Amino acid sequence: MKADASLGRRLLLGASVFIVVALVVAAIVIGFVLHRFVQGQIDQRLDTQVNFLASTVRVTPAGDLSLDGSADGPPFDRPGRGWYWQVSTPRNVLRSRALDGDALDVAGLPLSPPPLPPPHRAGSPPPPPRTVPPPRPADGPGPGGEALHYRIQHIALDGVPVEIVASAPRTAVMGPWREAMTTLGLSLLVLGAALLLAIVLQVRLGLRPLDRLRGAIADVRAGRQATVPEEQPAEVQPLVFELNGLLKQNAANLERARAHVANLAHGLKTPLATLSVALSARNEAKNDGKFVELVDLMERRIRHHLGRARAAALAGPTRAQTLLASAIGDLGAVLAKVHAGRGIAFSADIPAGLAVACEPQDFDEIAGNLLDNAFKWTSTAVIVRAVAEAKWVVLLIEDDGPGLSPEQVPHLLKPGQRLDETAPGFGFGLSITRELVDLYGGSLDFATARQGGLAVRLRLPRAEQGAAS
Repeated sequence: MKADASLGRRLLLGASVFIVVALVVAAIVIGFVLHRFVQGQIDQRLDTQVNFLASTVRVTPAGDLSLDGSADGPPFDRPGRGWYWQVSTPRNVLRSRALDGDALDVAGLPLSPPPLPPPHRAGSPPPPPRTVPPPRPADGPGPGGEALHYRIQHIALDGVPVEIVASAPRTAVMGPWREAMTTLGLSLLVLGAALLLAIVLQVRLGLRPLDRLRGAIADVRAGRQATVPEEQPAEVQPLVFELNGLLKQNAANLERARAHVANLAHGLKTPLATLSVALSARNEAKNDGKFVELVDLMERRIRHHLGRARAAALAGPTRAQTLLASAIGDLGAVLAKVHAGRGIAFSADIPAGLAVACEPQDFDEIAGNLLDNAFKWTSTAVIVRAVAEAKWVVLLIEDDGPGLSPEQVPHLLKPGQRLDETAPGFGFGLSITRELVDLYGGSLDFATARQGGLAVRLRLPRAEQGAAS
C-alpha cells in the first residue's frame, strides 16, 4: 500500500466519487423529467389549437374548407416566431396569418406513434371509443429553416380527408428547459460542495479517536504511560484491549528476562570472586599473574554478555531515557578525580533536558568506556559536546592526545585488540561499547579532533521531550 493511502483520503475519495455520480445521475433524471414536462406543456397547447381547428373547420358544398371564426389568437398571431397552424385538403389550404403566405411542409416527416390509452381499472366503466385519432408529434424544419415541433392530426369531414397541423418553435421547449437546467446545475453544484464539506468534517470528526489513540500509543512508547486508556469508541476498543494485553505480556517477559540476568550475575559473581582471591594468594607465592588475568578476563566477558542480554531483552528500548547533562557530568567528575594528578581539564556543552533513549546503566558503560579512553590518552583536556539531529542525539568526545591513524581505526573495535600493550586493560571496553551502541540502533565513528587528538562521534536514539527522567 502507498504511504499516502490514509483512511481519511480513502473515505473522502469514496464519498466524493459517490456524490459526483449521484449528482450526475440526479441531473440526468431531473433533466429528462423536466424535458418531458416542458414538452408536455407545449404539446398540450398545440393540441388545444388542433382541437379548436377541428371543431371550427367546415367543408363547403363545393368541397372547399372554411373556418367558423378566427383561429389566430396568441401566440399564433405573431409572424416569424414559429407558432403556426395549417389546415389542408386536396382542394385548398387554410393557413395562419403568422405564416405570411408560406406553407408548412410536413410531408415525409416521421410521425411518432400515438400514445397508448390509459390502462383500464377493474370495476370502472370502459373508456369511450375514440372517434377521432389523437394528434401525433413530429419534428422538422419550418418555412424559414428554423427547427419546429409539430402536432399533426388527420380527420375526415364529410368524406373529405383533412390534415390539421399546429407548430411551435423548438426553442419554446429547449429555452425553458435550459433555464431550468442551469438553475438546477448551480443548485446541484452548491449541494455537492456542501455535501463534500460535510463529508470532510465527518471524516475529521470520525477519525479523531484514531488521533487520540496515536497520541496515547506515543505516550506509552515515550514512557509517560504504561498502557493505552481503555475509554475508546466501540469500534476501536477491541484493538486497544489487544494492544494493552500485548504491552502487559511484553512487560512481564522483560521482567522475567531481567530476573534471569540478575540471577545469572549473582550466581557467577561469588564463585569468580572466590576463585580470584584464591588465585591471587597462589600467584603471589609463585609470582605469576597469568591466572588472575584470565579470571579478570572471564569476569569482563560475563559482564559483556550480561549487558547484551539486558539490552536484547529490551528489544530496541525506546521507553528508557537517560539525561545526558547529568550522566556525562557525573562520569567526567569521577574520571577527573581519578586523573587528578595529570591536571586534565574537562568541559561539557550539553543542552539541558537533552536525553537519549537508553538504559542508564548501558549509557554509563558506553560513555564511561569512551571517556575513560579519552582521559587515558589526552594531554591536557577532554571536551564533550552534544546536539540533537531529528530523532537522534550526537555526542562528540574530543581530546588532544596522540590520536589515531586511519589504519589503526579498524583494529580499535576488535575484541581483545589493544593498540598499546603497555597500557592497562584487556582490550574489550571499546568492543563492548560498539555492541551496545549497535543494539540501540546507533553508530560509533572515529576521526581526528580539532585539537589534533581523537574525536569520537557517538549517535544514539533521542528520547522524546518530557519523557526523560
